[in-house]
Amino acid sequence: MDKLIKSHARWISDLLNEDRADWSAILLYHRARVSFFCHERLVHLLVTLTFGIGFIITSSIALIYTNVRLAFISGSLLILLVPYIIHYFKLENGVRELYRLDERLQTKLTSYGIKI
Repeated sequence: MDKLIKSHARWISDLLNEDRADWSAILLYHRARVSFFCHERLVHLLVTLTFGIGFIITSSIALIYTNVRLAFISGSLLILLVPYIIHYFKLENGVRELYRLDERLQTKLTSYGIKI
């Protein structure tokens, strides 16, 4: 997903350097892609939170009852939680970059006298 966001951001940045284009259509397409990426970000947030809550619950119970099996499950959840957090961080930063590009597209539209 990170590659898709970077690829789309690079494409929009290249288009912004051009003088003539159908800016209205580009803005509509860009916003559709941003909507898709925001949905993906929401799903990954929910998965990350679920793993985080699961880790906290199993860790707490394992510490209270000194249960080795729960400690193993807790460790497994932690091992899975770290990559989810990294992936969510990349998604969040990528979508923020796409928001900045959206603002640049809006500026480009208004500079050509097109009302949004």
